[in-house]
Amino acid sequence: MDKSKVKTLQDLIAESAECYGDKTFLKEKIGKNIVETSFRQLCENSKRVGRFLAETQGKKVHASLIGATSSAYLTAYFGTACSGNVIVPLDAQMKEDDLCDHLRRSDSEVFFFDKKFVPMLDAVRKNCPMVKTFVSLQEVEGETSLAKVLESYEPMEWTPISPDSLAAILFTSGTTGLSKGVMLLHSNFIDNTMCQDNESDESDVLLSVLPIHHVYCFTCDILLSLRYGTQVCVNDSMMHIAQNLKLFQPTIILLVPMIAETIYRKIKAFTDAHPEADINAVATATFGGRLRGIYSGGAYLNPTLSEAYRSFNIPIAQGYGMTECSPRISTAHLDDTNMESVGTIVNGCQVKIVDGEIWAKSPSVMAGYYKNPEATAESLTEDGWLRTGDLGYVDNTNHLYITGRKKNLIILSNGENVSPEELENKFSGLDWLSEVLVYAEDGQITAEIYPNQEFLAENGIDKIKELFTNHVSEVNKTVSTPKAIRRMRIRDVEFNKTTSKKIKRKQDIIGELIK
Repeated sequence: MDKSKVKTLQDLIAESAECYGDKTFLKEKIGKNIVETSFRQLCENSKRVGRFLAETQGKKVHASLIGATSSAYLTAYFGTACSGNVIVPLDAQMKEDDLCDHLRRSDSEVFFFDKKFVPMLDAVRKNCPMVKTFVSLQEVEGETSLAKVLESYEPMEWTPISPDSLAAILFTSGTTGLSKGVMLLHSNFIDNTMCQDNESDESDVLLSVLPIHHVYCFTCDILLSLRYGTQVCVNDSMMHIAQNLKLFQPTIILLVPMIAETIYRKIKAFTDAHPEADINAVATATFGGRLRGIYSGGAYLNPTLSEAYRSFNIPIAQGYGMTECSPRISTAHLDDTNMESVGTIVNGCQVKIVDGEIWAKSPSVMAGYYKNPEATAESLTEDGWLRTGDLGYVDNTNHLYITGRKKNLIILSNGENVSPEELENKFSGLDWLSEVLVYAEDGQITAEIYPNQEFLAENGIDKIKELFTNHVSEVNKTVSTPKAIRRMRIRDVEFNKTTSKKIKRKQDIIGELIK
């Protein structure tokens, strides 16, 4: 694909149809069948949705979309954004009240929805009167279906749109405070899609595992695949990931560290139970036999886990970004042996460190937060620098390192700044531990954990306090005295989390104090 021709999402999907035509873009399981959608079909169907919106709305609108990765979902997404309207992808894990809140705050007038949200429609119709048009992604009795839209409307001829026009509003799911609507322009998406070269090609097969409403998944799974002609296979459920890896035999996959660690533990558990098995062969077979590498993002990737995968001849590398940057600020390289960093800064992006905080400036940076000028002013400087809120540094090889979150810093009475993430990362990769949170309690650095109950039960371990105490002693040997953990708590219930499974930092202290 000639990237010089691509300035908008409209250009991207049109060029992908031109370049790759009837080649299969998407494979998904529907019932017992595998249904394929070509690059050309996705473009044509998106144009039908564009005509539907033009003829039924009579003006440019905001349309919310909720569901899982599918041809129907992507058709609604591109059909909306590529016809000059604004798409609002919503978190498929959200509750009824949050759904209505996001519909209202995004000024949505059209709602594309998965059938699992049918029980919420009465509440939406009652509490969101501005939403006039409802379209179900599957057949639902009494509702207009996307299939009916595609059957009833001819493809429209797209009117060219400006790269500087608003394409999407994506709500953040931060661990504190009210979610904010990130405004991403067509130019933001395209810059992030085109900022690197030679990342994939037409021979690659990607298994899409992550939630599609996240820009990490949408840009790196979907948009990059449209650029390179990569085939995308949909993992229909985390419960089915093992069988889908074998079914689709991907060559590349994007994961978050939690999923990568879960798969690693299953490989390790199998080979521990079958010592005669070759762990490298088991790992290769687990991923379908053709995997050339894993890209990781969204959270801290323990170098020990990365080293374990590399020992299987499956390189795993991490990048870094955020919704406000579409998302990539730094990118992973499978051949990079620097496993402490989060990759190298992407082309066209400037990074500087201001009082320990990472600031980024690039054409990928958002236009601001929707109807929230105060929050926009806090995040964006007048000359276009994005204050990421993350702490870190850049070395002389252009590798970026993350050390914590600015807003999470613990300020001790002696003025010492402690990053809780720095300490929490030292607990990653422990079989007996599920979750950890570090905070200040009565001026003392405290580590609170939720043990891995399943692991403890399976292995007959009842000395969790001893394991915890011993590990904290080891951690304290690696940090300066002010950063040492002085208190420990063990809880018997999981921490409260966001819908993206990140631990909320504001929690009630319920863990048993053991020191």
